[in-house]
Amino acid sequence: MPLKVLITDSCSETCQTLRHIINAQSSMTVVGIAHNVRQARALIKQLNPDVVTLAIELEGMNGLDFLNKIMTLRPMPVVVISKLLNRNSLLTQQALKLGAMACVAIPKTAKVTDSNLDSFALDVIKNLKQAHLQYHKKSQLRPITLELEQQLTERKSRPNPNATRYLIAIGASTGGTEAITTLLKQLPEDCPGIVIAQHMPAGFTRSFAARLQTLCSIQVLEAKHEEVIESGHAYIAPGNSHLVVEMRAGCYYTILSDEDPVNLHKPSIDVLFESVSENIKTFGIGVLLTGMGKDGAAGLLKMKQAGALTFAQDEKSCVVYGMPREAMKLGAALKQLSIPDIADSIANLTTSKPTS
Repeated sequence: MPLKVLITDSCSETCQTLRHIINAQSSMTVVGIAHNVRQARALIKQLNPDVVTLAIELEGMNGLDFLNKIMTLRPMPVVVISKLLNRNSLLTQQALKLGAMACVAIPKTAKVTDSNLDSFALDVIKNLKQAHLQYHKKSQLRPITLELEQQLTERKSRPNPNATRYLIAIGASTGGTEAITTLLKQLPEDCPGIVIAQHMPAGFTRSFAARLQTLCSIQVLEAKHEEVIESGHAYIAPGNSHLVVEMRAGCYYTILSDEDPVNLHKPSIDVLFESVSENIKTFGIGVLLTGMGKDGAAGLLKMKQAGALTFAQDEKSCVVYGMPREAMKLGAALKQLSIPDIADSIANLTTSKPTS
């Protein structure tokens, strides 16, 4: 089966040249062309290419910044192809350090009709094939590496007094900042780890976390990618990123995702709650607070079906009784309570058993 290649470059002429080179090979085919980051994200998700060619000069984002996001959120073989590599050798070093499998400099005149295209074409084809091959050789080694990492993590986490056993997942929208503040202020400093999806634009979640840090007994942080979730800590999804939870070797990890908005929201509460239902199951506690719309209702139901304890804020204390109402319609919440009662219920449920 031909190697599926996605071309990512703002220059139409370069895209045409690369498509001509690649499609001339029976062993590979161009499945899509993206001229900007938004198109690239969508096509990567839709087409699942085997290799991506990436320009440094892109519309919407510097190509190296986008490379960093790809390798963090959805690792895959990437070959950087750019004219800028001719003028700045440091760019090659940066690209390789960020995870590119290879870098190819485009000649100053690289058109389909150029007589010097042959050497460039050979370079492109060779590096695309090698990138795919080398990447998958590395992937074959990952299970052993991951197993060792899991063993080390497990050894380290067993005596760790901060390792959380239960996990509290909170979702909120309109009126949620004050509701979350009220709830977190009532939780003890040794409460289970908490993950939060609050509908909020990028740039505001960090200051929100910093404000909560000054008001609460627990540690409140803006979530980062692949952090171990500890008891006595709350992790707020950054604006414009989904937050999901994974379980590895008995520890829970925060994972940031750059996937498309869900229910028109990013972060989405449903995305967070569904990941908890899949990975945490009976040790999860779901809390859906005030907010407009229905985001979180379906996810809370999945948590309940997985055996988690689920709560919705009552109508009287909500600024907007939208999302909790939708959850109650679905039968997703075991109880509908005021915020102080939710805090008391969490404390009673999690202090009756050890949290580590």
